[in-house]
Amino acid sequence: MSGYKAWEYLLYVYGLLSSFLRHVQTPLYYQHFCLAVSSNLDLLPPARRNTIQYIGEYEDIYYQRRFDHLHFVCPSLHTFGHIIPEIFRVGPGALHTQWTMENYISNITHEIKQHVTPYTNVGERALWRCQINTLKAMLPDLAEPESQVSFGAMGLGSGYALLHATDHAEHGVTPAEAKAIHAYLLCQDVVLADPSWEPIVRRWARLAIPTQQATHSVWKEEAKERRGKQPRCSRMVKKFDTSSRWMMINSTTTGLAMVVPFSAPDASILECSRSTVAACTYPGADTCKVIPATQIVLVVAMVPLPMTALEASEADASEKYGNCYFVVEKPGLDIAQFAGHVEDGDEDEDGFNLD
Repeated sequence: MSGYKAWEYLLYVYGLLSSFLRHVQTPLYYQHFCLAVSSNLDLLPPARRNTIQYIGEYEDIYYQRRFDHLHFVCPSLHTFGHIIPEIFRVGPGALHTQWTMENYISNITHEIKQHVTPYTNVGERALWRCQINTLKAMLPDLAEPESQVSFGAMGLGSGYALLHATDHAEHGVTPAEAKAIHAYLLCQDVVLADPSWEPIVRRWARLAIPTQQATHSVWKEEAKERRGKQPRCSRMVKKFDTSSRWMMINSTTTGLAMVVPFSAPDASILECSRSTVAACTYPGADTCKVIPATQIVLVVAMVPLPMTALEASEADASEKYGNCYFVVEKPGLDIAQFAGHVEDGDEDEDGFNLD
């Protein structure tokens, strides 16, 4: 990638601002901003409707459709209305405008071998690259094999893999975790010879998922917290629920996850924010459950939600809203996968370190 801060600013605007402005802006302007955010998060047909509605409300709110106020309207507002139709016509803008250019500039610059005549060399490198890509398209067997799991990892298939670190030996679990494991086995119609069996597990630190992200387990995050470091809120997972600990049962590679689901999104906040702020409550570690690792589809962040003045004035505000978090998903991840973007397993250089 080039030096542009694409991930960072996408997260600021489409991930964080709709939640951080909730207690700052008046409802009229806040809901109008959320409409713009929802236009970039929804599927294309509803996004098209939201875009048209956003432009109409902008004209009513900011210049009242008056000709003598027309100079307050930026030309980019007109362009905003063409984004969705252009996606239908030629595809996502990231594939034929800025990100394609960024990747190409970065890659071709690193390939320059003759600095005396750089432009001639760039042309030759580009021609060579086109020839190689053409051969790969005609003969797919010439393409490099997909990246394999790293040393010490354990592949689970379908793009999932358990990644180091791991326990050196099996050990027991807490009563709440044991209850969750028993409940999972019961749902799988597993009959235990000894109903009082105490599970013994070996934990793994991380899990690689098909989105080429890596989620981190509570096991290692708690170790950092004990050393005085802040645990990363940006390593939660989306199941259709939320995250925690990896294990193996009875030394069988079954790829199970011990998770602590958050509550369903607050309906009133979801409606007020035009479905852009999914505010959920953390119920505590005792509500853990076991799910198959293949149900984890995305790494997300759960960021503390600031209270509004009205919420803060309530007598039980800290108890009611103290454990309230909002979900932030990494935007554009589906497009990034087309370019083969892979997160660094040892460093948080993916633009999603919100801690």
